[in-house]
Amino acid sequence: MSTPARGLTSETNQVKNEMKTKRPATARTLHRQIGWVAAFVAMAWALTGFLHPVMSWTAPRPAVQAPPYGGQIRTLPDIPGQFLDKSGQIRTVQVRLVTIGGRPYWMSTDPSMTRKTVADALTGEAAPEAEEAHAIALARHYAALPEAGVRSVEIIDRFNTEYPQINRLLPVWRVAFETPEGLAVYVDTGADRLAAVTDGRRRALLWVFQNAHTLKFLGFAEPLRVALLAGLILSVIATSLIGAALLLKAKGRGLRKAHTLAAWAALPFILTFTVSGMFHLFVTMGPGQALPPPGVFSLADLAAPRPGPGSLYGLIATAGPDGKPVWRIETGGGIAYQGAATGHSDADRARAIAGAGPEAAVSLVTRFGRDYSFANKRLPVMRVEGPEGPVFVDVREGLIAAAPRKSALQKAEGWSFDVLHKWEFLRPIGTKNRDYLLMTTVGVIFLTAALGLALLPRRRRKQPRG
Repeated sequence: MSTPARGLTSETNQVKNEMKTKRPATARTLHRQIGWVAAFVAMAWALTGFLHPVMSWTAPRPAVQAPPYGGQIRTLPDIPGQFLDKSGQIRTVQVRLVTIGGRPYWMSTDPSMTRKTVADALTGEAAPEAEEAHAIALARHYAALPEAGVRSVEIIDRFNTEYPQINRLLPVWRVAFETPEGLAVYVDTGADRLAAVTDGRRRALLWVFQNAHTLKFLGFAEPLRVALLAGLILSVIATSLIGAALLLKAKGRGLRKAHTLAAWAALPFILTFTVSGMFHLFVTMGPGQALPPPGVFSLADLAAPRPGPGSLYGLIATAGPDGKPVWRIETGGGIAYQGAATGHSDADRARAIAGAGPEAAVSLVTRFGRDYSFANKRLPVMRVEGPEGPVFVDVREGLIAAAPRKSALQKAEGWSFDVLHKWEFLRPIGTKNRDYLLMTTVGVIFLTAALGLALLPRRRRKQPRG
């Protein structure tokens, strides 16, 4: 009589054991199924994250940081409008006197055209080839390559993989030199400014980083790129969270134990990198903050500059608040303005461009910092304090260089990306030391994903058949 009871107990225990094994097995199965994708994605992102400091360390540096010194202007040319009118140009955002090959030229910027309009300031003849010559001279100056052969010269009017959007300035000239490393220098002829320096190694690393880390190759279909990135990020987050639950009861030896130990170390960093990356993706997708364009004025309104006594070093005209041209005249005695109120200064001009009142505080910014980062490119600029935050003005070009007004969401995203993704809070210990810690961390993430990937085929072989 006791045999059926023992059999019933045995069957009950078997059912309980099956139930116990099935519940965690579901989580393990999901972890394994998503893990195939998540492991490869995590390894790719870890590898490119490791490369990011390497790109910074090995990036070519300009031999010269400051723009070339134009020297004293000894002969004041005639009214530039008379010369530039011959080109058919009617309106412009900037006219300036520039020295190219020791000869003065008037250079005018039409916002609807990629190239500048250039006229010989002594003869009035059009000089379309002068801008390219000036671009080459600027590139030679910044690279300190006065004799190197020029491989190619081209004008760039849109951002690309080699010259990404973080560089801000467009249009620019790309001058490639005949050097072993394939050096190329990007310059802005509108302000004699250096835009970027690159070489063959940086181009290769940048191509790998942009295409593997941000799927830049899908830039032609931005919604698809964002959706795919979001899906890949979610796969890593889901795999990590399921793995975290499994870690609480994880046992094993060999590869399994190594994966468990690495996962404990990597888990918080995987989650902070992915969550901050997702936050960054959705807050920053779409067009960025649009700065007001520089003012436009008519060439017909451009009067002859009257620099007065003293040595003349710079002449540049931009649009005033009323749409009329204003000359900024740089002499040995300082800066003077023509076409504005008497006694007008750079501070007054900055207030006018920023739309600020006469009492707004203005200060000169000569180096990049937290409020005005390297990404903004232009220096020096004037900082104009306002009720919604500072506005940074380039008085030479007559435009707003940056107006970092952010919503609460944008501020939160900026903090998240700087602190959780880029570890900017570790800058006090030194950039190199911070990079070493970051590289060690992504190395642990890579190891965790690689060990998990190595375990997947073994787990599949151990699954019961039938």
